Amino acid sequence: LNVSYRGSPLSVEGTPRRPRDPRAGDRLPDRPVRADGRSVRLHELLARPGVHILLDRDADRLEDLAPGRFVTVHRLTSVPGLGVIVVRPDGYIGFLGRTAEASQLAAWLARVSAGGLCRRGRR
Repeated sequence: LNVSYRGSPLSVEGTPRRPRDPRAGDRLPDRPVRADGRSVRLHELLARPGVHILLDRDADRLEDLAPGRFVTVHRLTSVPGLGVIVVRPDGYIGFLGRTAEASQLAAWLARVSAGGLCRRGRR
């Protein structure tokens, strides 16, 4: 569990950077959250293959992102804030930002060839 990919080109921190969170390249810690009207463990929520976009409760909607089948968007109603964390299929954080900036997120998805392959999940 001490493995980190902080130096990887697939580990990107948006601007402004999120304080107190794990950093891009770290494994996403498991914890209870509330999403889609139910309480669930974070790793259980991410059990489906693909990239997962975790939006804080008050984050902007990402209508311009054009989700498809390999990326699922989840709104964490138990997490206050405006931020976003994107979890790679291996459970490591690929992108995170204090605010959900669609342009920064789209650039990261394009970098990992997931742009346009998103699928709307729980919001």
